[in-house]
Amino acid sequence: MLRAGCGDCPYPAHQNSRGVKLMINLQSECFVEDNDIYVLECHHGIIIVNNNYSGINLYNKNLELLSTIDIFEGILIHTVYKNPYKNEVILYCPDNKVFVYLNIDTAFQKVIDFNADIDECGLSNIYFWSGHEVIMLCGNKRYYRIDTSLFSLQELDMLGIEKEYPTVHKMLNDSSKYLIFEGGTEKLTYKDRINNEIVNFDYMNDIKIVSKIPNKLGHEVIYLNGIFLSVHEEFIQAIKEGNEVARIDTVSPNIFLKARKLTEQSANFIVLRGIKSNAEQCFLSHYYIN
Repeated sequence: MLRAGCGDCPYPAHQNSRGVKLMINLQSECFVEDNDIYVLECHHGIIIVNNNYSGINLYNKNLELLSTIDIFEGILIHTVYKNPYKNEVILYCPDNKVFVYLNIDTAFQKVIDFNADIDECGLSNIYFWSGHEVIMLCGNKRYYRIDTSLFSLQELDMLGIEKEYPTVHKMLNDSSKYLIFEGGTEKLTYKDRINNEIVNFDYMNDIKIVSKIPNKLGHEVIYLNGIFLSVHEEFIQAIKEGNEVARIDTVSPNIFLKARKLTEQSANFIVLRGIKSNAEQCFLSHYYIN
């Protein structure tokens, strides 16, 4: 049983520092079985989950299955890099030692092999996607670029990155100072341990949204529309200006696993809720905050 919204939740008076009540409302939900979902991403309103270990499933905002895209048997997806302007993604699959370029609209895909350095050191979840270029930072502090027109991978000169992509260079440098929760093209959500704050930083427009942390953060934090969502196994807490302003709880054996914003502009988000005793049964839920 899931309690959603202030009408059903034991926290009836969620207010921010200005006294405005907020509610987390359940919009839609679907039960998924026979699928060990460990990937959840949203891209331009399309919900992406893994289809066991063979590909991905795509859902719309009403949690209706749109399509299944087969990739290859045994695929393990670690990170989904998203083009902010088009319906295309790159799947980072370190266990398989490949990237997979995927056009969501056409299902066209192309496998790009690793080189030795990425295989050994892994990639940061911070990236920059512009046109056909995707810039990433490796664990060995080297920069790499995937060209989605040539489907090639190459190492870049660090001085060249600083000159040609100054915003990217600053983001990647700053990322070493913080605990990163969300990485993306020109935006980061992170924890500033020194000041005990959570921050969303829009590097392109030099805009920071900052909140004090009212209590221990969950295993994931996402930012949407002025609100930070802290995802714990037992509850999801909405934080604004250092205060809890809304909350939803779940009941054992159900646990909250992941949450992702549906789009960059809205206050809608998708939650993956699992069952401890059965990894192949779960719920996808669509919530909105008002």
